[in-house]
Amino acid sequence: MKMSDPAIPHPKEDFDGFQSSLFKALMSASVASNALDGSQIGFHRSLDRQFAKNMDHSASHLLSAANRLLQQCAHDTGVDTMEFEDADDVNNRYINVVEVVDALLEKADICLDEYRGSRKAGTETAQVESSEPQRKELEKQYRNAGNIVRPQSKFNDINNLNDVPFERKIKFKPHALVPLDHNVTPEMLPHPDTGIPLVSLPHAYEFEIMSLQHPDHMFIQNEPQMYLPFDETKPTWVENEEQLDAMLAKLEKAREIAVDLEYHDFRSYQGFTCLMQISTRDEDFIVDTLELRNQLCKLNEVFADPAIVKVLHGATFDIQWLQKDFGVYIVNLFDTYFATKQLDFPSHGLAFLLQKYCAVTADKRFQLADWRIRPLPEPMMKYAQSDTHYLLYIYDCLRNELLAKSVANENLLRSVLASSNEVALNKWEKPVYDMENGEGKNGWASLLRRWNHRMTSQQLAVFKSVHYWRDQAARDEDESPRYILPNHMLFALVERMPIDKAGVIGCCNPCPTYVLLNAQMLAARIQRAKMDALAADVEAADTPVVTKRPAEDETMEKGQAQPAPKRHKVDAVDPAVFDLQKAKEARMAQAAQVSKASSQLFGAWEDAAEVSGAQDKLERIRASMKLTMPYEGLAVKSITTAKDLRGQQ
Repeated sequence: MKMSDPAIPHPKEDFDGFQSSLFKALMSASVASNALDGSQIGFHRSLDRQFAKNMDHSASHLLSAANRLLQQCAHDTGVDTMEFEDADDVNNRYINVVEVVDALLEKADICLDEYRGSRKAGTETAQVESSEPQRKELEKQYRNAGNIVRPQSKFNDINNLNDVPFERKIKFKPHALVPLDHNVTPEMLPHPDTGIPLVSLPHAYEFEIMSLQHPDHMFIQNEPQMYLPFDETKPTWVENEEQLDAMLAKLEKAREIAVDLEYHDFRSYQGFTCLMQISTRDEDFIVDTLELRNQLCKLNEVFADPAIVKVLHGATFDIQWLQKDFGVYIVNLFDTYFATKQLDFPSHGLAFLLQKYCAVTADKRFQLADWRIRPLPEPMMKYAQSDTHYLLYIYDCLRNELLAKSVANENLLRSVLASSNEVALNKWEKPVYDMENGEGKNGWASLLRRWNHRMTSQQLAVFKSVHYWRDQAARDEDESPRYILPNHMLFALVERMPIDKAGVIGCCNPCPTYVLLNAQMLAARIQRAKMDALAADVEAADTPVVTKRPAEDETMEKGQAQPAPKRHKVDAVDPAVFDLQKAKEARMAQAAQVSKASSQLFGAWEDAAEVSGAQDKLERIRASMKLTMPYEGLAVKSITTAKDLRGQQ
């Protein structure tokens, strides 16, 4: 559909007509797409190179069109986004599409408010300042910086990246209602032989969360307390233990705090927290968690205090990261995400809440930033501060709306708190690799379902083998699997199954470092997987189907049992009996005789068939025929047709 087509109305001249034409084109494309069996595409690609080239060409055009549409929408909404480079990129950064669509919905909502008169047209919106216009991409020096010394090399508490259960870090439990070893069973303790427990320890604060009595002030509507002007509020940087203790003294006096984390998982197998933002009503703190990693267990004095409300947005991963990296747990969580669900908001992201309640459009470029960078650049510092600076005011507004819309038999605020408690009860578990079923966080099954590639048995074996190698290499080097070998390159190896080092490198452009170093080994691994799969297929095809032989042959007439024929002793055996060539010639001669149009016994078969009952007699006699030899190992099976006999040759 092109704008230059005279049949398509111009949107500025006839928007209704243009909209109708657009919907028709989208509908026809959707119908055609739904008619295709996506599960067969991989199979046909492997059979037809031209089809594969056409598919790649179409995919390239679709991706280009999607990028242009996304960039146009992002330009109109002021949301920054980056172009997608391939299918793997789309899967990894699809959140960018969600943000653009959210911004479009927010813009539509604002326009509807202006139309209804509930919002003054042309109202200016504040914006978190950044050093460059938002429409530009994030500068390269802020994204996946390659010259950074790996922070995890300094961690003295890093957990082994093997499959043993996670060893929780908490050693002291503030605000405890039950001791730390509550609900610990024998299988959770180190095994006397191996020193490794069979399962991980329970959630350290499960009992406290399940028994939580929320403070009364949470259920009283109050005037929302306005946040301090963002431009006039300088964040407090916390990077040593003295500064940490000073911050804790202030947090202990607060009734509510807002919390957020910045995480990095591209150059690490499990990932690690790089930054923590905490805001009170009066101050914003930014904590360098790379420097204070071993001291942050002190935060349980505040985070586990049931009298202090911890406000987070979308806290599922934050809860697990706090446990994994610092041994920190949250009691009395208010997750603003669940409030947006209970209030039926059109969008559930933090960006929507910032726009709705604070008229703030956050600079989202830094969602892609590398938070390992030190010292932290000023634009990244501002972005980090903005994530929690407004959150307590948003909490006030949401809490009031939840209370206002609650009824006697449905308290929306308590529903939000119940859902928040469920999130707080999440427990970090180490990813365990499941070679057989491919389940789990980094398992092959979810990747296979997502990419929907149809494979031969050999390709599937190669896929599992290379996927396992990638996971083990990522664990050994403490890198993410997608850094070791991106998904689209993994599928390129599976599709082509290269036989040598050059073939492996040719499938990966640009070739990742660890693939380049192990290309020869990967080629051998691929060939070994192919041969194993082929051998398994042959073995399955050659394995006879074993069926239980019936006690009596129902096709034979029952009668009295006959005594077994007497066996005579053979003093000498003619050596010719063991001549396999003669045995073969005998079978061929018998087959030629049986396959003739006439029989020496009955003459022409057609003539014999004319005699009443002759055909039946013929079949009974032929069924009883058996060619025997003195050596039982060369006995020929009973035959009924020439086809049966020829099959024995």
